[in-house]
Order: sequence, then C-alpha cells, then structure tokens
Amino acid sequence: MRNDTHTLTSHDYVSDEIYALERERIFHRGWFLACRADRLGRGNRTVVDVVGESVLITRDLDGALHAFANVCRHRGARLCDARSDSGQGSLMCPYHAWTYALDGRLIATPHLDDDDIDKSTLPLWPYSLAEWEGFVFVSVAKEPPPFDAWMREHCADLLRLERFGFGGLQVAATTECEIATNWKIVVENYQECLHCTRVHPELVDLVPAYRSGWVYDHDRSDGGVSLSRGNSFASVPVHLPLLPGVEGIDASSYFGGTIFPNAFIDVTGTSVILSTLFPKGPGHTTMTMEFLFAPATIAAPGFDPTPIVEFNELVSAQDNMVCERVQLGVGSKAFDHGVLSPKDDLVVAFVRHYLAARGE
Repeated sequence: MRNDTHTLTSHDYVSDEIYALERERIFHRGWFLACRADRLGRGNRTVVDVVGESVLITRDLDGALHAFANVCRHRGARLCDARSDSGQGSLMCPYHAWTYALDGRLIATPHLDDDDIDKSTLPLWPYSLAEWEGFVFVSVAKEPPPFDAWMREHCADLLRLERFGFGGLQVAATTECEIATNWKIVVENYQECLHCTRVHPELVDLVPAYRSGWVYDHDRSDGGVSLSRGNSFASVPVHLPLLPGVEGIDASSYFGGTIFPNAFIDVTGTSVILSTLFPKGPGHTTMTMEFLFAPATIAAPGFDPTPIVEFNELVSAQDNMVCERVQLGVGSKAFDHGVLSPKDDLVVAFVRHYLAARGE
C-alpha cells in the first residue's frame, strides 16, 4: 500500500448531492441504530431523527416496542417533539387532538363520531423495528433487508463482542455534542490512531499500544488492547465490579468496533460506551454517548460514573476538534483526495464498505 490508496474525494464529504444519495441508499434503505431499549419504560416514547425522517419509537403498556412515522394521519402535523423520553401512555396531536395508543391505533378524534371517520383504518404509519441485545434498530424502508443478514454484513464488530452481554446492561449516563463535520470523517477518525500520540496524550497513557499508531495489538488475535490502569476507561483508577461473565484477559482490555453506518462501541471489563451518530447535513453531525453498566453496579451505594464520562468526553472533544479541521480542509478547491497508509487499514476497509453500500 503506497500513495495510490486514496481517501474519498472532497465531493464525497461536502456535497449536498452525495448527502442526499447517502440518505436514500444507506440511511433510508437499511437499518439505523436508534437508541438503547432501556431508555423506554412502559408507556413512554422517544423521537429519533433518521437523517431527516422523524421516527417515533414507543413502548406500549404491554412492554412491546414499536416504530412509526412521527406524523398525524389527519392533516400531517408532527406528533411529538424530538428526543423526549416521557409520555402519558398515549399520543395526542397538538393540532386537532387526534389521539393514538402507543401501538399506533387511532383511539380518539374530538368533534368527530364514528359516522364521520373510521378510526380503525387510520393507525400511525408503521416503520420496521428490531431489537438486538438491547440495541434498537429502525428501518424506514418499505421493504427493509432481513435484519439478521444485514447484521452479519454490516455489524461484524458488534457480533464479535456479543460475549459481553450487552442485553443485560443499562444506560447510567448520556451526553450529546454537535460536530461541524461530515459523519464519515467522524467514523474514519475512529478507525485510526496515527493521530493519537499528538491529539490524545491521556488516551495513549491509558492504552500504550496506541503509541505505535495501530488501533490493535498485533500480538493478540481477539482485537483487544491492554489497559495500563486496571479495567476502567478513565484517566484515574475507578474501582467498579466487572461486567457479568467477564473474565481472563477481557477484564483488563479495551475493545472497539463500528456499527455501520452510524455508531461505534467501546468495551472494557466494567463498562460499555455507545456513540451514535445522527447526520444532519454534509457538514453537521450530532453525536450521543451512552454509558452502560451492569444494573447491580448502578444500584450499588456510591456508584459514580463521572470519571469515565469525563474521560470519554475529553477524548471526544479532542476528536471533534480535529474532525472539524478536516471538514474545513476537504472543502478546499485544492483537495481532491487524501492518501491512506498501511496503518490506515481500517479506514480503507470503511471507505470500501461505504462505497459498496452507496453504489455508483
């Protein structure tokens, strides 16, 4: 691999045309990681922006999850505001007060009786939803690809980490940030560590293998790297119990992986950090970080995830700064493409995967 291995072009990072193509061919044709299931108690709902499509996710009173277009069937008003996790067990349109059950049924139409309208024919428009190990995926496609096959093709990293028992974990803290950059630049930055010694001094102190510029340890076959301070992803030692079932080398290791197209996951012996990307345009990405722990750990007296949250917010802020500089640079008239080196091998793999998913 010499100078003939290239990044994507400037057009791929800054063009409204390419962003529209991604929206239709990637984000609206396949599955999109929306949230963690434990965010939603019975009777609650949340709203997720799937690259311009507002998707309403509910958990009905029987505990079942559903996904719908966030649109009233009467006159097309938006039903719920973005990212609100509370509710009263039903959904009332703020325009004419048409009311829906959390399973999508239309249950009330004020000032109209059964002779005026047949409520049974007007449920909320459904979208497809799949839950895997506590991760909620939605698809706005009319005919989404089979979920299991899609997971095997696009989420191999996540499947390899299934032994950590994600389904039994809960979110203890959530942060959100806005990044003035293309979503692909965020993913590509995550896939390499040539920048780590300069941008992340605290991180390479915690993960010495990153000083080499590689994101993995060539002496290990499991994709993990050793932590220099116990088993917590923080700048100071944090004494937390291991995740259920974690043992051996996993207890003092860090593992990372991508969830195509819009997330990546960081796993240690005591915690899991899920970073989810919500593209808002060719030069704007919202990112949430959810910090997952075992329920018994969260319930224990004195539990405090602050050191882990603060460390990961620091690393994220450092990444966001350089990603925004890349966005500014790739918009230059001089930039046609960049060059990828052997240590950018995971970036190369992502670019190829992305181009295959996007198509010509």
